[in-house]
Amino acid sequence: MTPRPWKLRSLLFLYSNANIFGCTLALAGPALLFAGLIGPLWLLITAALYAAGFLLAPRVPELERRIADTLGVDETLAQLDRVIAQARPHLSDELTAHLDGVRGSVVEVLPRLVGQGTGSADLFTVRETVLRYLPESLANYVALPPAFRGAHVLKDGKTARQLLGDQLSLLDAKLREIVANVASSDAQALVANGRFLEAKFRPVDFLAA
Repeated sequence: MTPRPWKLRSLLFLYSNANIFGCTLALAGPALLFAGLIGPLWLLITAALYAAGFLLAPRVPELERRIADTLGVDETLAQLDRVIAQARPHLSDELTAHLDGVRGSVVEVLPRLVGQGTGSADLFTVRETVLRYLPESLANYVALPPAFRGAHVLKDGKTARQLLGDQLSLLDAKLREIVANVASSDAQALVANGRFLEAKFRPVDFLAA
C-alpha cells in the first residue's frame, strides 16, 4: 500500500472522532479555570480531559474487505448482508438508496447466474461486486472519519461521500442491466420451450377418426 501523504494523515487525524471528542471535552478545562473551580493545574487537567475524550470516542466498525469465494450462494449473500448492515448507519439516504438497489439486484440474479455455469461475463461482474468491490469500497468509506467524508475534497473536486455515490450509482445501473438481460434470456427460453412443446407434444384424441 502506498504511504499516505503527511498532509492527508494530518487531516484524517484532525477529522477523527477521537480528536473531535478529545477537543470537545478539553474545552471544559479553560471553562473550569474561568469559573474559578480549578487553579494552576488547569493545563494538566485540560490535557487529561483531552486524553479521556480521545480514548472514550466511539470507534467505527472494521468491515470485512473481501468475502471468501469458496462460500455457497446463500452463505455469500448472508455475509454480504452483514457487511451492508454494518455500513448502513454510516451512509446518507442517497447512498443507502443506491446500496439497496445494488443488493436487490445481486440477491435476484446471483443464484440464477451461478446455475448457468462459470463462463458468463455477467456472473464474473456480479461475483466480483459481491466478493471484492462492494465490501472493500464500503470498508474504505466507513474507515474514514465521519466529518471527513462529506467535508474534504479528495479528487475530481468531489468528497468521499460524492465519490462513493457515483460508484454505487454506476454499479446499481450495471446490475439492473444484468438483471434485465437475464430476465430477457429467460423469457426467450420460455417462448422457445413453449414452441417446442406445441410442435412435439400435442394432446392426443384417442377417439378421433
